[in-house]
Amino acid sequence: MLEILRIRNIAIIDSAEVRFKRGLNILSGETGAGKSIVIEAISLLLGSRATSELIRSGCDEAVIEGLFDISEIPWMALRLQQFGFEGQTQDLLIKRSVHRAGRHRISVNGELATLSTLQALCEGLIDLCGQNEHQSLVKPLLQLELLDRFGGLLDQSKNLASLLVRFRTLMKERDQLRREDHESAKRTDFLKFQIEEIRAAELVLGEEEDLQQQKQILQSAAHRAQMSESICEVLEADEGGALNILRTALQKLRTLHSLDSQVHSISESMERALIETEDTGVALRRYIQSVDLDSERLHGVQERLSVLADLKRKYGSHVSDILETLAQLEVELGSIGQANKRLDLLCHDLETLEGVLNEHGKKISSARRNVSEILGVSVTEELKDLKMGEAKFLVEISHRDPVSEWNMSGPDCVQFVVQTNRGEPARALGKIASGGELSRLMLAIRRVIADRGGIGVYLFDEIDAGIGGQAAFQVGKKLKSVAAYNQVICITHLPQVASFAEHHLIVRKRISGSRTLTEVVELTSEEQKVELARMLGGAELTSKSLANAAELLELARAV
Repeated sequence: MLEILRIRNIAIIDSAEVRFKRGLNILSGETGAGKSIVIEAISLLLGSRATSELIRSGCDEAVIEGLFDISEIPWMALRLQQFGFEGQTQDLLIKRSVHRAGRHRISVNGELATLSTLQALCEGLIDLCGQNEHQSLVKPLLQLELLDRFGGLLDQSKNLASLLVRFRTLMKERDQLRREDHESAKRTDFLKFQIEEIRAAELVLGEEEDLQQQKQILQSAAHRAQMSESICEVLEADEGGALNILRTALQKLRTLHSLDSQVHSISESMERALIETEDTGVALRRYIQSVDLDSERLHGVQERLSVLADLKRKYGSHVSDILETLAQLEVELGSIGQANKRLDLLCHDLETLEGVLNEHGKKISSARRNVSEILGVSVTEELKDLKMGEAKFLVEISHRDPVSEWNMSGPDCVQFVVQTNRGEPARALGKIASGGELSRLMLAIRRVIADRGGIGVYLFDEIDAGIGGQAAFQVGKKLKSVAAYNQVICITHLPQVASFAEHHLIVRKRISGSRTLTEVVELTSEEQKVELARMLGGAELTSKSLANAAELLELARAV
């Protein structure tokens, strides 16, 4: 429940601390006193958008704080932990600071939070029921949620929603894979062609360098043979050949040696030179015989280099790059194969999950139809007490197929309809012209589901607009019955409603210097009677209005 609400520098409220209690809390006050500001402050705690226009004139910052006792709302303690707010789980302290310069801050239990986190955290903490909320009551999704809450089907609905999220995620992935499948078939053929082209080449690292050397050697074979032959001619020519010249020189050295032994070493050097030159000639002849003039071999080397050049143009500047490209192509081809397998698995999983959803859908639809009859009867009975004895409330349910067309609550579409007068057709809530009738319908529905749990606080903002007299007294009675299971905060202008207050607070203005201030004060029993008299008879209190107020209080307490 909401225990304390602190407001500072919002509109005409300078500073106010409002303490709420269990049961039915009534806020009253003259028009323009600032009751709507209290609602605005609570809305800010729940995550409504804040603007600098809220800030009191002459101030730079507005602050709103709310302290909630969540000891009896276990799901909120769990949600706090899920959002990472550890520590205290019995209390929830929310603080919002709104700066005129635009620097807004939010804290939850002393830790900074974002607006989206605050909105998600506080969902379901306070059920705001006001004239503006009539529009939300006519929305089919909210009506379905109310039906599920009444029937205790919220867990089933949430489980179904989780399955539907999974189903839609798989459908999205399947559709994406199907779109890709058409293109991947073409891509698969091209990848296979590329892989086969590279594999067929049987590439070997270092092969290109070796082939280039072979090509160079084979291309120069004729020239090398010619050069070697010309060298041999220089060495072996009959006239002027190096060997003949060396032989002649050696013969003369031998004659000289016979005349002078000092040239012995010179003669030996010449003899060695002749032998080495003869060996050189023999080696050249062997080299000439070894020179490969195989044109077919040269052609083969050139063709192989051409194959490598073509692959390099397509797949990489070196053989190592081509081999790396081959590995990448093989990985991509494998991934396409895995995608096809994934598509098959997805289709199978979707088929299985669709069967599970259909089974769950049948069960919850059947339960909803049973619950809808009970809800219809229960709300109709409540309307009798609210002076709508001829009204008949019904819940219409339609079913959708297939699963792909379900909303997140399953296969059912719910619409609340009401027959306000006998003999007239039942109409949807949104087509009811009377605001008073809609207010009473709204209260009747809330009353019926109030004891089903799940809501921390019910906040009623002038939902009694358009009604009065005995009907207003019945509204107060219903509000008090809702307060038996929940904390209820109600803003009202009707004394019949206010007479049921277990805790009556008044919102009033006062003048302080040159400024108008608003304060919120809890009334004593005697002060409550005076306030009811004011609500009954206007600004001037009379003994008659005080007597009427006392009678109202007595009647309310007797219920």
